[in-house]
Amino acid sequence: MCILFIYRNPNADAKSYRLILAGNRDEIFKRPALPAHYWKEYPTCLGGIDMEPGKEGGTWFALSIKGKAGIILNLSNEPGNSKSPKKGRGTLVNDYITSNDSAESYLKKLHSENQITQGYNPYNLILINLYTADVYYLSSSLNSSGPKICQDNILGFGNSTIECPYKKVEAGKESFSNIVHNIKTSDQDELIENLLQLLKSRERHLPDLELQKRSPNMYVELSSIFVSLADYSTRTHTILMIDGLNQMTFVEETLMPDFSWKRQSFNSTLITN
Repeated sequence: MCILFIYRNPNADAKSYRLILAGNRDEIFKRPALPAHYWKEYPTCLGGIDMEPGKEGGTWFALSIKGKAGIILNLSNEPGNSKSPKKGRGTLVNDYITSNDSAESYLKKLHSENQITQGYNPYNLILINLYTADVYYLSSSLNSSGPKICQDNILGFGNSTIECPYKKVEAGKESFSNIVHNIKTSDQDELIENLLQLLKSRERHLPDLELQKRSPNMYVELSSIFVSLADYSTRTHTILMIDGLNQMTFVEETLMPDFSWKRQSFNSTLITN
């Protein structure tokens, strides 16, 4: 289970944000992963890395300071999905941000492959142009009509299709909208703390028939933005902010093995041609 909220303002100026992203990664405690860092083989790319044996190298949220970002979310218990072995979804983000492909061409190609063979575990894939604030979405659902351009200023994604969002996604969007409304870059510290508070929310949003249908045995525990189970939990909070001058701030909080939270921040300027 994971969740993502996006604010987009293509006309941002020097004092405002073009993009604000806030997301949680929920995962099994014992699944190994590296916190966010710049990648040795691709030094313009920044993000955490999955170290699960057999799926090493994938990621859940990563960007390139050349202007690309990608986020992958699990599509829970997708009806009709083949049970045959699948490739790890995390490589879809890596492949995009390290390629020269546009989001449109990348997702069109991926959707065509999905129609022929379900090569990956079910997913929602969100790709973002950091220069224009264009947001693209593709679900691997068998009912997917293909890539979509998301033009709302406030967006929310979870572990169901965007046509049938979980209640916590809808409630989170409202809270997120209130946090980012008329926000200025001078208020960045306050913004980060308010977003982290949202990402740590344990308020349950029930009843939720879509969540209950997809996760019938754990839907109560999964109905909050922050998930906490005995061996499965929200493990990473990620915040990305891009202002109108292409200044980037990337903040990550990671749950460490001793159950403390480690925060790190990265600041850079997007590379422009």
